[in-house]
Amino acid sequence: MNHPSIAALAWPVERLGEALELLAVRSGLGHAAAQPLGAPPAGRGEAATDEAERRRWIEWAGAQLGVEVASVDASVPEAPALLRGAAPAVLPIEGGAAPVFLVLLGRRGRGLKLLGPDLQPRACQLAAAEDALTARHDRAVQGELDALLALADVPAARRPAVRTALRRERLATERTGPCWMLRQPATTPFVRQLVSAGLPARLGAVLGTYALLYALEIAGWGLIGQAALGGRLDAGWLAAWALALLSLVPLRLAGQALQAGFAREAGRLLKSRLMAGAMRLPIDRVREQGVGQLLGRVLESQALESLALSGGLAAVVSLLELAFAAWVLAQGAVPVGHLVLLAACLVLTALLAGRYGARLRGWVMTRLDLTHDLVERMVGHRTRLAQERPALRDAREDQALHGYLAASEAMDRAATPVQAGVPAGWTIAAVAALAPALLGEGAAGVAPLAISVGGILLAQRAFGGMSAGLAGLARAGVAWQQVRDLFEAGGDAGRAPPRIFVPAPPRADAAAGAPLLDASGLQFRHAAAGDAVLAQADVRIHHGDRILLEGPSGAGKSTLAALLTGLRTPQAGLLLLAGWDRHTLGDDWHRLATSAPQFHENHILSATLAFNLLMGRDWPPSLADLAEAEGLCRELGLGELIDRMPAGLQQRVGETGWQLSHGERSRIFLARALLQRAPLTVMDESFAALDPQTLARCLRCAMQRSDALVVIAHP
Repeated sequence: MNHPSIAALAWPVERLGEALELLAVRSGLGHAAAQPLGAPPAGRGEAATDEAERRRWIEWAGAQLGVEVASVDASVPEAPALLRGAAPAVLPIEGGAAPVFLVLLGRRGRGLKLLGPDLQPRACQLAAAEDALTARHDRAVQGELDALLALADVPAARRPAVRTALRRERLATERTGPCWMLRQPATTPFVRQLVSAGLPARLGAVLGTYALLYALEIAGWGLIGQAALGGRLDAGWLAAWALALLSLVPLRLAGQALQAGFAREAGRLLKSRLMAGAMRLPIDRVREQGVGQLLGRVLESQALESLALSGGLAAVVSLLELAFAAWVLAQGAVPVGHLVLLAACLVLTALLAGRYGARLRGWVMTRLDLTHDLVERMVGHRTRLAQERPALRDAREDQALHGYLAASEAMDRAATPVQAGVPAGWTIAAVAALAPALLGEGAAGVAPLAISVGGILLAQRAFGGMSAGLAGLARAGVAWQQVRDLFEAGGDAGRAPPRIFVPAPPRADAAAGAPLLDASGLQFRHAAAGDAVLAQADVRIHHGDRILLEGPSGAGKSTLAALLTGLRTPQAGLLLLAGWDRHTLGDDWHRLATSAPQFHENHILSATLAFNLLMGRDWPPSLADLAEAEGLCRELGLGELIDRMPAGLQQRVGETGWQLSHGERSRIFLARALLQRAPLTVMDESFAALDPQTLARCLRCAMQRSDALVVIAHP
């Protein structure tokens, strides 16, 4: 390396576990490991394999520390931005025969703060860290740039700037390589996530800004009112009033900016938590709902994010404004009467909001039912056209729309008193309460009456904002009922990470006679009171086995496949894969055992063909990965399809892209499973849509590329 200071700050790979632990603890994101993490496993001499194993080890180590380790990279010209925003992170750099790592704690001024191997934080120039991160790329183009500068006879004074511009263009498509950024996992307790993101402080800043805004607003009107009523209205008072009003503009903009930042960060955390929950839901709970119901829940999650944050903040800010209004009214002509009336309006608002929430829930449930029905009818559109009677179809749709209209009318009737009735009613009642002070003996002075009128208007504005905020909160409350199980599943702490790191097993030198998968006494039933789909099932699979599993429909073949590949958990029995149980392996189970599920449970995603093929591998793929994927597709007879596609493997496929036939989809599902290179591959009726010649070709390819293969088929 060209920077001795960087060399002194680099950690050897043998101390990578210690570096990760210190980084997690010092950043406040994680905790110390229960046992020493050690170092990544020794490489096998293949760069791609060694890098994949190191990535798996780093992710495993992060799980032991209670943090999530995300792989990030950037183009070479974007390396400075990556360094400025990645902390806390571990950055691999060149160090001779073995890689070394920089431990990035954060920024320090215009430079960076690194944790050195001596456990002390050290300052580092951003340019030095960038050079270390991109050294291999710069070395590759150094001679080319020197020759080009010499050929163009660029003056010496201009060469640094020209070299920088040429380097930026030449390396614009080159990537820095993976850097490992630490962050809190979405499964962390949500309150802890909020605190870690600084949201309580942000909320305090929002409320403080609005409190100052209202205080200045009241002070400004107090100045002009005092001057006008006291007969001292001159240029000085007007200037003070104008300055007070002008200061409201930047304060209001600052409050809105702080509020938007708070909502954006809270929404990010909420989305992450819901996504984690969706991926953690048991398969059976997902299959209980149709596509339309799932779509409705997605829509409700968006409503929860936007309405809960906007409505909640609006209600809180309105309460703050009401507090100022109460203070103003207490100085007015009818302090007791107005304060009692203000409290009564608050209680009435809460009651009306509860009534509106009940009507709103009925409307939302009706709308979700309509969404579910519409999506199901769209999916089965051709079947309905061919087989359903038009008159019966129209009658059912009319009945559903009539129910939706009735629910909408009920909701609107409940919404009107909340959104318009309370602010208007408060104004009328509050003005009426001033009548005795205006007409009675010993009428109040002009100043108290003016203060009361100002308090009434301020409270009217606050009630208007509170009505809108409570309506949003009521809508968010209904959305919460739809996504609550997703949120709770995202925080499920029952899935502890594996406590040991399981290295990738060698495929060629597996222990003689040791089974790859050993299962005994497996039992599974879909419902607690139902009959067992599998009872006392015993399976033993060795490396190199080729197994054909046949049976009638409903015999439990697919259920057994789901158990073997870790998609379901047996309710009784022992199941070991490569000598490890499910709890020990964790998500690594899917790395060792993969499957091509039945056609109706397998999907082509609306993305590129390359993504659909390599979604089980590291992403983005290398050129070698793409070449392997294309070669396998051609082995499976998909060469003509790839040649027809204008963009080849980068062609977008799926419902919104290139349409694939049933047989083409089947072979892509097969290629996707084989490209995962798992020791155990299960094909669940993967050849049912193929003609005999193509079937033989695909089966031969699967047998050649699989270690252990299980094929499920009907007799």
